[in-house]
Amino acid sequence: MLRCGYVWMMAVLLAGCATRPLPPLGPPKPILRVQESTNGSIALQVVVRELVPARRGDPVVRLVGVTHLGTAEYYEGLQTLLNREPLVLFEGVGATNKQFRSTQEERYALQPALAKALRLRFQLQAIDYSGTNFVNSDLTMQELTRVMAGNQDPAAAGGDDSALGEMISVMDGSSWTGVMVKFGVAFIETSPKLRATVRLVLIETLGSMEGDLGEAKGLPPSMRRLMEVLIRERNKAVLRDVSQAIERGRKSRRNRLPSIAVFYGAGHLADFEKRLCEDLGYRPGADDWRTAFDVHPKKAGLGAADVAMARKMVREQLKTMGMGGKK
Repeated sequence: MLRCGYVWMMAVLLAGCATRPLPPLGPPKPILRVQESTNGSIALQVVVRELVPARRGDPVVRLVGVTHLGTAEYYEGLQTLLNREPLVLFEGVGATNKQFRSTQEERYALQPALAKALRLRFQLQAIDYSGTNFVNSDLTMQELTRVMAGNQDPAAAGGDDSALGEMISVMDGSSWTGVMVKFGVAFIETSPKLRATVRLVLIETLGSMEGDLGEAKGLPPSMRRLMEVLIRERNKAVLRDVSQAIERGRKSRRNRLPSIAVFYGAGHLADFEKRLCEDLGYRPGADDWRTAFDVHPKKAGLGAADVAMARKMVREQLKTMGMGGKK
């Protein structure tokens, strides 16, 4: 009897459920960075990070960070990468049919308008989500509304949270603030120098940010709560889908995947990486840095003093928001 039990235990250990020894987690690595080249360009780079499983047979999770604005070449590279993945979990609240309202040309939306003004592409208009390997992994609008209301009863939510409604009104240009932003974006398009300045400020802001907007103490409480929900609560939905895909692979070899790609905004990845490492035993692997967009200050008529002033302004603003600012 003891011998049979011993043989059974050895068989289990020799099967595909062995685990690797886990190295200790080091300090979090950046998701976004500013990269300067010898030709004078300043670029915003976003990481594609592999997370390696502790258990043999489980899939590698590839965190494909993305900025919502970028060059055509940037999105073409991401599309090639994603098309090779057996499963791509992508963001989009309620986008289970892979349709995005913001891609409709007849309606104003801030992000496509800003992309046009900066001579860039907007993610939802640049990426093809129609592949069968692309699966929406996000909250539904009803779930988002319920979470924002802090009530388990969807009927009691009573509509969008005020901060969410305010943000939407800016994005679609329906509020006074949204109208002013709309005019500002249109003005950017008229000036190459202003366009370069805005690119520079975006690069320095995104590349220097520490933490995520859910931790920004300088934001109003309602807006900070919104950012926290938009990042952490939606990440829980992705973690659920990753866990389910891993479990399906453990139960059946036919369902086992070599890798899973999580295609989400770069602001989500730090929290998601932490969850995967702490809850599922993953560890950071190889990094692949990709340039989202860049700026050539000198070509645009910006001098060294202009660049230094933009960087100082960004650092001070990030410090005010409680998000540090890398030097």
